[in-house]
Amino acid sequence: QTVSIASNDYDLKKHYDFRKIKILYEYEENLPQVLCDSSKIQQVFMNILKNGAQAMSEKEYKDNTPCFILRVYPKNEEVIIEIEDNGPGLDETIQKRIFEPFFTTKSVGKGTGLGLSVSYFIIKENHEGEISLKTEPGRWTKFIISLPIKQNNNN
Repeated sequence: QTVSIASNDYDLKKHYDFRKIKILYEYEENLPQVLCDSSKIQQVFMNILKNGAQAMSEKEYKDNTPCFILRVYPKNEEVIIEIEDNGPGLDETIQKRIFEPFFTTKSVGKGTGLGLSVSYFIIKENHEGEISLKTEPGRWTKFIISLPIKQNNNN
């Protein structure tokens, strides 16, 4: 749903056309349920997708096109969601501060620096999950979200 919303978001269209980004879905079948607030989780996904789309718009692609790979799979007692882009990646200084409130790499008027800090709070505090990132400068960035699987209580 969030990808559909992002592709029709006017604010995104003003700066870059989200529909020109290739999206690959790698979802495992028969995923266990995760107890979550869907609107808050969508907000997290939208923040990551918007940042990734903006970053990819600033990269020059010679042999490929901007692309997101969306993965969902179970691991132990969690469901893992990965949102990977093939944008410019992040240097080490940015990686260390990416979830800090008001930290932004965007120019004045293009971002508040709150999207990823709010996302961090939503995942950690509201859903008892984890959010992290891996990146290779010049090549890609991947956000990894883990959410606990809903426990089935038969009481």
